Amino acid sequence: MGSKRVLIVDDEEPILIVLKNSLTKLGPDYQVTTVNSGLVALDQIVAQPFDLVVTDYSMAQMDGLELLAAIRYAQPEIRVIMMTAYGADDLEQEARRLQIYRYLTKPLDINVFRRVVQEALGDETVSQQEPFAISDDRRHQINQILLQLAKDVSARCLFLADVRGHIVAHLGNTDHIPMTETASWLGGSITTLSETGRALDGDQQAISLIYRESKRAYLYALNIGPKLILVMVIDRGQDSSRMGTVWTYAQQVALTLVPMLAGVEPINLQQLFDPRLDQIGQRDN
Repeated sequence: MGSKRVLIVDDEEPILIVLKNSLTKLGPDYQVTTVNSGLVALDQIVAQPFDLVVTDYSMAQMDGLELLAAIRYAQPEIRVIMMTAYGADDLEQEARRLQIYRYLTKPLDINVFRRVVQEALGDETVSQQEPFAISDDRRHQINQILLQLAKDVSARCLFLADVRGHIVAHLGNTDHIPMTETASWLGGSITTLSETGRALDGDQQAISLIYRESKRAYLYALNIGPKLILVMVIDRGQDSSRMGTVWTYAQQVALTLVPMLAGVEPINLQQLFDPRLDQIGQRDN
């Protein structure tokens, strides 16, 4: 395996330490450089070759989007992963226009972060297989439940996935939908919403819903327990299901699927804003 050169850009030193430690543990082939500003990052990119840049969005002098644009001008072949705690549709749209490889929402799961980096670098040691051990009978049950939901809400398509983008099940026409990337983007937002709600009211079993309305379709995403998300796309029209109707059916499905998937190995959420930042790099083996 060849050398993999990664540049990490963030103006918070503790986060740089955590992310660098998490990647160097992957092996000696990972050569990680860290800098605390976009301007310094550009100097580094000019001075030496990098295979991947990981950058925060909110930084002084030059934000992550400006850095991405500059990288596309100077070294268009470099893949870029952007991190942000300030998710917004216009930001994601502009990042995708500039051919971002992946858009990650803070707080990050260290395991998810490392896997995305490995995938971006084409690391062949990363398993592409589904990480869930689900029996054929249980899978059939899940598919039947999702099929009924698709009928009840007249969904064009829907899929069940984890925040890393591993697809557990999908139905309908998903040909033009990047399911892996969509699950990753929405998974970070769902996690942030769930954690925010938990901090406010202490409810660990609540179902969080993300909703987007466009001229052509409605997008819904909700958590299935702490590990999975369900994404639904419904074409817009006179016969489209109302939001309240979709929510009612989706909530019933979530409550049904949670105990069915209780045996799925939980994702270990190691948040970048854990007060014990200095210990994260040692806990994430």
